[in-house]
Amino acid sequence: MSLSTTLPRKRPWAHLALVVSLVGKGGLGLTQLLAGLAIFAVPGGLTNVSTFLARTELTEDPNDPFALWITHQIAQLPPDADHFYTLYFVIHGLLNLGAVLALLAGLRWAYPASIAALVGFIAYQMYKYYHGEGAIMIVLTVIDILVIWLIWIEYKALRAEDQTKG
Repeated sequence: MSLSTTLPRKRPWAHLALVVSLVGKGGLGLTQLLAGLAIFAVPGGLTNVSTFLARTELTEDPNDPFALWITHQIAQLPPDADHFYTLYFVIHGLLNLGAVLALLAGLRWAYPASIAALVGFIAYQMYKYYHGEGAIMIVLTVIDILVIWLIWIEYKALRAEDQTKG
């Protein structure tokens, strides 16, 4: 039985929110994977990729707050950030995609495994934030906390249904 066909009766809003967040998390995972590969493949890595993307937005709107924020964040990174972000984005992207596919396939082990993986990333993100990696670590952490909460709600509902059936 897959996640898309199970609708816990007590909290259909939580199920729908989880499915939507998983689609978003899958898109984020794919974006992270592609970003990590771009940082690795492009000479000048992170700085050149982000400058290219920000320049496109800033050409359309010179006051674009997101593009200006990204440009500011990138300027504050240490010179060796390319290696970290290449590995971080590739690993986080692959784990996101794997977790999303396992959860959408309805694999019960994927619920606690996904939560454990996200908790590990949160701990690492907070470590990196504490050591000056920038506010993007906080943004990623907030997203991960929200997804953990939704996974937990769904997992509890599915376990409750299993107990009433068996």
